[in-house]
Amino acid sequence: MNSENAGRPAGFASLTWYGQSGFRIEAQASRVLIDPFLTDRDDRRYRPPATAADFADITLVLSTHEHIDHLDLPFLREFCAVNSAAPIVVPAPVVEIAAAAGIDRDRLTAAAPGEDIAHRDVTVHPLPALHGIGGDEPVVYEFSSDGGPVRFLGYALEAGGIRFYHSGDCLVYPELPQTLSALSPDVLMLPINGRDHMRESSGIVGNMNETEAAWLCGQVNPAYAIPMHYDAFVHNAGSPGHFTTLVRDSAAPVTVVAPPRARPFTLTLP
Repeated sequence: MNSENAGRPAGFASLTWYGQSGFRIEAQASRVLIDPFLTDRDDRRYRPPATAADFADITLVLSTHEHIDHLDLPFLREFCAVNSAAPIVVPAPVVEIAAAAGIDRDRLTAAAPGEDIAHRDVTVHPLPALHGIGGDEPVVYEFSSDGGPVRFLGYALEAGGIRFYHSGDCLVYPELPQTLSALSPDVLMLPINGRDHMRESSGIVGNMNETEAAWLCGQVNPAYAIPMHYDAFVHNAGSPGHFTTLVRDSAAPVTVVAPPRARPFTLTLP
């Protein structure tokens, strides 16, 4: 565990994974939902493990970017029908996309790097995420499409005395390890699907792979690492077992946890 983490009071949180990049974090009076992807689709490998009705008690929603498995607009419309209060945080350039899709503009909060968001007892630090732009070849990896506001985010958040980092879709970029180390996260939630397997021969990389995610863990030294974004689609393959082995072989003092979908995993720190 990071030495700065060890000096903080013990924290408590319950974390539930819903597949892909979707998580619920419950701590103290807050219940945070991150990147829920719960619409049933023909290209899913499994049925959604929860419905909007399961989230009536959520107090804050975070979406890292506009892609369907991170900004699930059909689900969010259903969510808004059963939960009338929780703010929905999206990157600033995505506010208009969400509003045009029927999400009440008053529910939307624009997020940008360097602009912390406080809600109840949760503090959110938006961080840039390096992600592919373009969809078709050639893909360009940038933080925004035109040098404007950052379009892809990760979120570092503190809840219940525990610090989490959810990367969204992100590659490792030079400033990321130092930025994360300064925030001293207890828990890293990192993608491990690496290259897009549908275009593997092209060499195009869409996310961290197992090796890159394990390396980042070794640089940041959280207490826990949770692999994600490897199971919802056939072309998003990744191996949590391989990731676990790499972290273990690195001798980093990190516990890797791959919780079953839609089952709570309780974190107690330190």
